[in-house]
Amino acid sequence: MPLFYPSFDAFRLADSLVDQIGQRSEGYQGRIGAAWYWHMAGGILVAAALDHTVTEERWDVLRAQASTPLAGVFTRAEFPFRAYGTSATSPPFIHDLKGVAEWSNRLYFQMGQLIEDAVHWLGLLRAVSISPRVHPPASFPTLSRLERRLVQYTLEELDGAFSLRELHAAFAGEVSRARLAQVARAWESAGLLTERPRRVTYALQALAEDEVGEKA
Repeated sequence: MPLFYPSFDAFRLADSLVDQIGQRSEGYQGRIGAAWYWHMAGGILVAAALDHTVTEERWDVLRAQASTPLAGVFTRAEFPFRAYGTSATSPPFIHDLKGVAEWSNRLYFQMGQLIEDAVHWLGLLRAVSISPRVHPPASFPTLSRLERRLVQYTLEELDGAFSLRELHAAFAGEVSRARLAQVARAWESAGLLTERPRRVTYALQALAEDEVGEKA
């Protein structure tokens, strides 16, 4: 965590960035004090904070770490704004001077790509937490062979979109539309599918792949 802290105005700007990450990830708690937090399955706590690489007047990196009560901090991630800048001479940062903050070189900042990368990293943590080899989800049964095939088909043919219409057409002779809807509701409730429009999460993908590996 940084030794110096952003101003209220700098936090306001950063909130708009981190909140977009939180809207697309599980367990987001928002900003508490000087950091943003996620409370995820498996007892994983994620904390993210603004930091600087040059001076505290230029906040230019988002640092995050994930921990559990037993393992402590087990992984870290850094998202330097410079890495998402399209100009080598004008890197993006939050200019924070005497309590007044504004984005500098925002035009060259690929914020959407940073958000995508952060959501991806958080999704990997979710997959780790629910992997049967690490933390078996007691409330979720072992996937059947058909359910694993549904996941595989969704990933390979539907680009991860869990479409009841498309899946029923592909598996019409094996599963009813009502059963598909029941599975979708159960997986969404367990956090294995996103909210509508439903998509396969990294956790469900990991669950299906781990079970295939164990049966091989």
